[in-house]
Amino acid sequence: MRRSHRIAGVIAASFATSVAGVTAVSSWAAAAATAKSSYQAALKAAAAQNVHYVSEATEQGVGSLKVIGDTGKTSGSDVLQVIEGSTTESLKVILVGSTGYIRGNDAALQKVLGFTAAQATTYTNKWLSFPASNTSLAELVSGLRNSDAASELKMSGPYTFGATKAIDGQVAQAINGTEATSSGTTVPIILYVSPSGRPVEEVANPKAKSSSVRDTVTFSKWGEATHPEAPASSVPLIPLLPAA
Repeated sequence: MRRSHRIAGVIAASFATSVAGVTAVSSWAAAAATAKSSYQAALKAAAAQNVHYVSEATEQGVGSLKVIGDTGKTSGSDVLQVIEGSTTESLKVILVGSTGYIRGNDAALQKVLGFTAAQATTYTNKWLSFPASNTSLAELVSGLRNSDAASELKMSGPYTFGATKAIDGQVAQAINGTEATSSGTTVPIILYVSPSGRPVEEVANPKAKSSSVRDTVTFSKWGEATHPEAPASSVPLIPLLPAA
């Protein structure tokens, strides 16, 4: 899901009941504990099922990132596009078992994989394969397995319930949290959870100013089967990578 850029008794049977219950809590600490348990239950629910996701991040004057993907128990796939000025980087990644496959345009091969201009020309839009266990390439397949969902949706407390929001015809409950950025600052995170306890949307830095990054991830098609297939042929990626 790449918010970087990256779910046991979830919410009660109806959000009317949930909201009423939160309103009736007299202790802030008790309310926070309830929001935290609902968030943890949502993570657990997400990690157990396939899901389709769309992640979009924008920074005014800098560029945008969009990732569309599908997770599975041991396989998944996504398509990534980064637009920065007049340059567009496009990548498609497939994970099948223990092997990852990547195909990209010239710009993506140079900027993401560190290829030389000559290499990028040779391998543009050709499938490259690599072991998914390779630590230096792990980010390429991050978020493609169901089990990755919890880590991709992680946020820190304090946890509180926010306002409800209509998403895809259902009333979703907001759970507020925070996330520390690489620069050491903290940004607010809102995770919207459906009445069934599944995440339906996550918004990072929802009140971002024009110079800040805003990231939104939407989730749908929970539990639907996905069938990513390995390319018919591919070239080993590791021998092509620049020396460390």
